[in-house]
Amino acid sequence: MDNMKRKNLLASGLAITLAAGLGFGFQHVSADDDKVPADTKVNLNQAIDNASKEQAGTVTSVELDTTRSGQAYYEVDVNDDKAEYDLRVNADDGTVESRKDNDDDDDNNQAPQPKVDIKTAAETALAQEKGAVLTDISLDEDDGRLEYDVELRTDKDEIEVTIDAESGEVTHTEKESIHDDQDDDGDDD
Repeated sequence: MDNMKRKNLLASGLAITLAAGLGFGFQHVSADDDKVPADTKVNLNQAIDNASKEQAGTVTSVELDTTRSGQAYYEVDVNDDKAEYDLRVNADDGTVESRKDNDDDDDNNQAPQPKVDIKTAAETALAQEKGAVLTDISLDEDDGRLEYDVELRTDKDEIEVTIDAESGEVTHTEKESIHDDQDDDGDDD
């Protein structure tokens, strides 16, 4: 899948997340937004553990976000072969709020079974960039291969890392300066 198609799919997914989130009093804040916190009391591994205790299945996606009021949370997607669940884990105290995702368009909710789990993939991505914050990780299929798409952020850069879900190897890394984005938007001095 080329980058343009992938970006269009990501934009569509963000729009759907925003629409669904507003119904529950949440506002999706893009990982590109400066409001996404750099530090939380609950880390990624704790969020995955708490979500897994609440809902058995394969964790397929984790995203760090904030509510309209600025409360940080992790959105954790879990697939149990029957349905996909969106769970929100409070990033301050680890409490879990869950809701079932009714995906009527998908007749086959068979959870993908990667050899590398999402925690290991996150650790591998974070090892690529010291001091970075993981803002999004998701299990995807590209050309018949399972891979994790990971988004990291530092004070200066946004980093996209792709990890093969079978071997655990980093297959692609792309770094973009946050300041370059601001210049492209016409925010020059």
